[in-house]
Amino acid sequence: MLEFAHALSRTCEGWTRRRMLQVAGIDLLGISLAETLRSQDLLAAQATPKRETSCIFIWLNGGPSHFETFDPKPKANDSVRGPYAAINTDVPGVQISELLPMLASRVSKYSVIRSMSHKNTSHGSTAMLTGFDNKSEAFGAVATKIKRADNAMPPYVHIGSTPGEGSKVSSNIDRVGGGSFGPAFNPIAVRDPSGKKVELPNFSLSADISADRFQQRQNLLKAVENARAELGESPAIGRMDAYYRKAIEMLTSTRVRDAFDLAKEKPTLRMQYGANFFGQACVMARRLVEAGTRYIQIKWYDVVAFDAWDCHGAELPGMMRMEQQLCPRLDQGLSALLDDLDDRGLLESTLVVVAGEFGRTPKINKSGARDHWPHCFSALMAGGGIPGGTIVGASDAKGAYPSRRPISPTEFAATIYNRLGIDTTGDLRIRPFINNALPVRELVGG
Repeated sequence: MLEFAHALSRTCEGWTRRRMLQVAGIDLLGISLAETLRSQDLLAAQATPKRETSCIFIWLNGGPSHFETFDPKPKANDSVRGPYAAINTDVPGVQISELLPMLASRVSKYSVIRSMSHKNTSHGSTAMLTGFDNKSEAFGAVATKIKRADNAMPPYVHIGSTPGEGSKVSSNIDRVGGGSFGPAFNPIAVRDPSGKKVELPNFSLSADISADRFQQRQNLLKAVENARAELGESPAIGRMDAYYRKAIEMLTSTRVRDAFDLAKEKPTLRMQYGANFFGQACVMARRLVEAGTRYIQIKWYDVVAFDAWDCHGAELPGMMRMEQQLCPRLDQGLSALLDDLDDRGLLESTLVVVAGEFGRTPKINKSGARDHWPHCFSALMAGGGIPGGTIVGASDAKGAYPSRRPISPTEFAATIYNRLGIDTTGDLRIRPFINNALPVRELVGG
């Protein structure tokens, strides 16, 4: 623990490493924060003033049905079409499900890939989170590793539950993070953005930090400076001081605290996003992008079987959850996010991605819903230079398999990295994470 009431001391052999770590606040800050700062500094010089592209990755945990969202089949028979109609959008010739009326009026702001395809029917699949089924380095970790980041803000943030912090079941998004890069590249996790006080576990910081605690941390900074003066200009000590100083400054930064504090947002705007977890997670994501965070992922609630998009029908009659909970919340929250980013001039520099692990079967099951189907499904992309109103690929008449332009998870990954400013053809560091895949040309040009 940090000790403020005792004088700093050293042994006859000099300052011990353990004591220096205590002074630097490792017990308070956690090794991952300082290591993340160290890694960023080693990878790149000071960030340029130009706003680089950020990403808000919305993970529809459980696997959303493409039929009831972005690829309806109005001409198919009842067992394929399902109970919901298709409606026109603001892009001539493009229809989506009637369950998404707000998003139907905003298709001109986003693109839909209707021909995503892979072969894993398990919720354990990480293909749409990493590009592969056998990798654990999430898009956010790879982007943090390769791209420069604003050290004043955490570069990679996860909004939603994580294992041991409230999840009742393990989710595929919980299986990815820093991977082989180590815990330094795991995201900073925010369990619930909608409360009055947002706890940031990796920071041991709350949005309403008291003046006394702030002063204690200022005293800690002074203690570090004094220790360095006594130790001289040792390069190793200087580096440790610099990284832990940055970590402490991050803890006490008004900019960081304010970005996570939804109480500073206008209540009317928050209500436009929706008075639910997903809506408020989108508000926080926009605030983090505005403050300089590079990559934010939103996990849709906790439980695959009851809160998320895994609608087999046995848990509730038919697809009632799609109609009453899932689609209305997605429709409202995502529409508000796209509008808000656009109004603030941030949409062009913010890639918004919406995806799940797979789609749903092209036939209604005996429980009145749909089962897992990875062979053809949809994903949405907006902002970050993505052209609005574009439909990439197509599914066949039953929505079962791609009939045109099948897109693999690695191509999906390459498109995300390309929009984040990574050279997917010339930068050898990205090759292990996309192999030879190229970005989807309809979405990136060329």
